[in-house]
Formats: sequence, structure tokens, C-alpha cells
Amino acid sequence: MSQETILIVDDVPQNLQVLGQVLSQEGYRVAVATNGVQALDVAARVQPDLILLDIMMPEMDGFEACRRFKELEDLANVPVIFLTARNSTEDVVTGFDAGAVDFISKPFINVELLARVKTQVRINNLMKELEQKNKELEEKAIHDDLTGLFNHGYMFEQLSYSQEVSRRYHKSLSVIMFDLDHFKEVNDTWGHQVGDTVLQKVSDIIKDTVRQVDIAGRYGGEEFMIVCPETSLENAQMLAERIREGIEQTDMHEKGLRVTISGGVAESHEDEPVEKLVNRADELLYKSKSEGRNRISH
Repeated sequence: MSQETILIVDDVPQNLQVLGQVLSQEGYRVAVATNGVQALDVAARVQPDLILLDIMMPEMDGFEACRRFKELEDLANVPVIFLTARNSTEDVVTGFDAGAVDFISKPFINVELLARVKTQVRINNLMKELEQKNKELEEKAIHDDLTGLFNHGYMFEQLSYSQEVSRRYHKSLSVIMFDLDHFKEVNDTWGHQVGDTVLQKVSDIIKDTVRQVDIAGRYGGEEFMIVCPETSLENAQMLAERIREGIEQTDMHEKGLRVTISGGVAESHEDEPVEKLVNRADELLYKSKSEGRNRISH
């Protein structure tokens, strides 16, 4: 049985009753409105999967109501079928221009009405599925599968954009580069499954510590990058230190495995290419490594 909601808009109570019975018998949930103004309010509340709309109504006719539906983000993609005695060529053209997907003439034939409703509901459901799959693909394209952080390519895109903004408005911009210490030993000793768990827990600490404006990503392997817009070198260093401490203090495995991380922090110079900024942060990261690890250099 269908569970979609259909909004019927008609100013004649008998029409609402008859249509409601026909649709309810097919398993559709039914909502009703008696004019265009009321229809906008009801539609916003129930979020229908399809709207059956009369043209001749008080306060706001069906053409105007349809136009209003299409202007609202939450309702713009809801299919509208005009169910009306007005079916001249001019009315049909006006209705399609307003955003309708179909016209059904009154008096309607039940079998025809249900067939057209089912077709539009099916198309709408397929469009929703396609939209959801596209969103999932978009998310997958910019995120690292294992950690959920942004991936290498997206990080460079955001860094380039952030640098343009910082130059235009003369704002600070800093970059933090991290690398887990002795991570190969973790994999060799504990296995790659535990290594993946460590990467996920480290990523969670980073997500929980960064600010909303910061952009955190997995740079590759056991390396991480954080882009910090409108952030001075000093403030970025403080953020990096909080992350380092959080990782050092966290059990990464049920057997008590602990890891540490080293970092480098660099602030953008005017007219400096993003590659050079990242290289400076990377050099500072390896300075931390060479000086004993588990520290932040800036």
C-alpha cells in the first residue's frame, strides 16, 4: 500500500470528500485545503508528495498558488496536477507555465485519475532517490572514506579559496600539518585493523577540537591538515597544541595503546602560493619529528 501524502485543494466540500475517498482506498494519506492561501499553509506543514489543485478558488486561484509553491524551497519539487473544469488551451499553457506537471479534466474518471497520480508519485519518488544518491556521491567525492574528514583534493581547494579571501580582506590564515608518530610500528605490531581504528579516533579528536570555521582533512596516510581562516599563527599553534594533548591522553585501543602526534604550524604570507604555505608547515612538522616528536613547531 502507498504511504505518500497527497494534498487536495478545492473549494467544493463534495469534491474534497469524493477525491479523499478515492485516494484513501489506494492507501494514500490525504490532506485538504479549500483555497490557495490555506493550501500554502497546509503544504508547509505536511510536506505532500503530490498536490491536486483546482483553478477556480476564492482568495487565491490555482495558478497563483502553483507559482507560490514553486517559489518555496521545500515545495518547489512537489508535482502539481491541476484538476479542473477549465481545460482550454490557454488554461493548460498557463498551468504548465506556473509549474504544473499534468491536467485532469472534471468530471474525472477514477481509473484515469489514479493512473496519473501513481505516475507522478512514482516519478517524484525516483527523483528523490536520484537526488539522495547524488548527494551521497558528492559527499563521497570530498570526504575520506575511513576517517570522514575531508580528502586531499578538497583541502587544497578550500585552502586556495581561504587564501583568496584572506588576501582580499587582509585577514590572517594559518595551516596546521600533523603526522602520527611511529605509525608504521602501530601497524606492524598491532595490525592494520587497529591502525585504522587509531586513524578514526585521531580524526574524531580533531573534529571535536577544531572550530566551526576550521577545515580539517586527511592529507594522506597518517598525515592530517587543518586550514584555519582568520587565525593568527599564535592561535593556530594553541589549537594544534590542544589536539596534540587530546591525542596523547587518549586510549586508542582496548589493550591500552596510546599514540602521539607531531605538528607544524605556518601563517600565510602575502602573495605566497598555497603550495609554499603547505611546504613551510610541512617543514615545521618534520622539525618537530627531528626534535623528539610529540610536539608542535611554529
